[in-house]
Amino acid sequence: MVEIEGAHRLSPAEQEVLRLRVVTALESGQVEGYKQAAEVFRVSVRSVGTWWRAYRQEGATAWRPARGVPVPPS
Repeated sequence: MVEIEGAHRLSPAEQEVLRLRVVTALESGQVEGYKQAAEVFRVSVRSVGTWWRAYRQEGATAWRPARGVPVPPS
């Protein structure tokens, strides 16, 4: 289990990694649904749903900062 006090306290890079881990777990069947993903990764069900829908529409680039916001080097 991932020990997270609040995803909002993570750096932008750490937040992106968390989101990718959540959608990867959903996509691969490691978790069954938003509720289980939320429990495993200690985030809200609403966040899981938002991340999943964004991922399905835009892929992994869905969480990149808006234009004008500096992106840290990869």
